Order: sequence, then C-alpha cells, then structure tokens
Amino acid sequence: MTTPDLETDAGLDKYFSQSEKHMEIDRVMASFKLDPFGILELPYGIPDQKSIKMAYRKKSLKIHPDKVDHPNAQEAFAKLKKAESDLADATQLQLLLDLIQEAKVDILKEKGEKVKMTAKPMPTTTSGDKAADTTVQPAGSLSVVDDDLYPYLTSEQGQRDIQARLKQLLIELELRRRRLMKRDMETEGAEARKVELAAKERKRKADEQKEWENSRETRVNSWRDFQKKGTKKKKVKKSTT
Repeated sequence: MTTPDLETDAGLDKYFSQSEKHMEIDRVMASFKLDPFGILELPYGIPDQKSIKMAYRKKSLKIHPDKVDHPNAQEAFAKLKKAESDLADATQLQLLLDLIQEAKVDILKEKGEKVKMTAKPMPTTTSGDKAADTTVQPAGSLSVVDDDLYPYLTSEQGQRDIQARLKQLLIELELRRRRLMKRDMETEGAEARKVELAAKERKRKADEQKEWENSRETRVNSWRDFQKKGTKKKKVKKSTT
C-alpha cells in the first residue's frame, strides 16, 4: 500500500477519512464564529501568511462540500473561508491581535505577573488580489507580550485560557457595535420621521395654497353677487321714500 503524497491536494484528500472530515466539520461549526484563530486552529500569536494559507488549505480539503457528504459542509466551508479572509485583512488582523494581547495581559495579571510588552512590526497581509497574490506590509507596529518570558501562554492550558478570554472580549466588542448600530438607526429613524413630518407639512401648506387659489374665482363672484344685492336694496329703499 502506497503512502499518499501529503504535499498535493489529491494526496491530502486520500489521507483524510470520511469520519475525520465529519469530525472537522463538527469542530468548525462549534467554533466561535468571530475567532478565526480558533476556527483555523492557529496559535494565538502573530501569524504569518504561509501558516494561514497552509492551515486553510488542509482544512478546506477536509470539509469542502465536493469532498464530503455532510449537511453542514457548505456552511462550515463558508465559515472557514471567512476566517482565512479575516486574517488576510490588515485592519481586521490588527484588531484581533490587539484583543489577543489584551487577553494575554489579563491572564498574566490574574496570575500576579508583571507584564512586559515589546514592539513588533505588523505582520504582512495579502493584497486581496488573487491574480497578483502579493503581500502587503502594514504601517506601524504592534505592542505585544513577549511569550518567551511567559511559557504558560504557549502551553495548551494557556492557549485555552487565551481563547476563552478572547471570546469574552469579542462578544463585548460585538455587543458594543450592535448598541452603537441600534443607536445610529434610532437616530436615523428620528431624523427620517422629522423629514417625513416636514414634507407632510409642506404638502399640507401647498395643498391649502392651491385650494385657496382655485377658489379665488368663486370668492370674487360671491363678492360681486353680494355687492349687486347691496346695490339693489339701496335702490328699493330710495324708491319707497
């Protein structure tokens, strides 16, 4: 029996059994959707694009809808693809890395550690142009915890703690985003109602003006009739004297 070539997609596909593929789909579906590191099972550090692409490639072959018969294959694959895209986006990646550092600091402080930070350049990201497949070096630097000084952070338990704390931070951030969105929508709704009421008021005044102008001839004729009746009454009074 020949060993599959794990450097090729076909070799990887043969290497993974259907049960492994099903387990991977279940794992991706159970992963927190806002945490691409957890979805791709990457360590909570500063990733390089090669590691991201390799993790995505292996996992996408496991759960690709064309490669496995599973009711959630399509959804899991989309979730995996979004995780890879998030880590390829410089803005999203910086946000995630900032939150990961915050999670690490929180964990170390809970353990009574004095946290030492160091500055590192932002990791490269893809250009977003699949045809060019180039990388971009974002400007600025990132203040990070020196993992070499705190071995606990790279241990299995440490990584689980970071994952749990990161999830809390991401949930708090998402709730804050939704509150701001709701407030903005309410503000926009109030402004829209003001605009609508102002438009109705303008229409009402325009209708009143139009009605007033349309009834002008009737008013003039009524006034003329009134004047004629007044003149006749005066003539009648004079004839009786």
